[in-house]
Amino acid sequence: MKLTTTQYAQALYDAVHETGPKDHDKVLDNFVKILAENGDLAKFEEIEAEFKTIEREAKGIKEVNVTFAHPLEKNHQIMDELNKVVEGKVEFKTSTDGSIIGGVVVRVDDTLIDGSVKTQLENLNRELKG
Repeated sequence: MKLTTTQYAQALYDAVHETGPKDHDKVLDNFVKILAENGDLAKFEEIEAEFKTIEREAKGIKEVNVTFAHPLEKNHQIMDELNKVVEGKVEFKTSTDGSIIGGVVVRVDDTLIDGSVKTQLENLNRELKG
């Protein structure tokens, strides 16, 4: 039976949290051996990402994706200020996308806050046409 990346990640999370820090290297070594035996070493990066998601959820930390139009120094200042406000309850992932022209797009779980110039222009265009 093939395991999914989520099943692997959950098993690794459980094993790590049921053992002391001194045994974590042994747990990871055994985990890699199991991946190799099952021919699933190529899934390691996906498993790692899923593990981080499980760990964040267990700690009650939300992942927030923030997309800026351009990489600017001001963006880093904004993110630094936001990090101070949320005090470790949120993990920010930032990216840039020139197609949004300006502004920012924020996604948290299923919630999207689109403050992009592109969307504002599209909305204005629809209003003018309709």
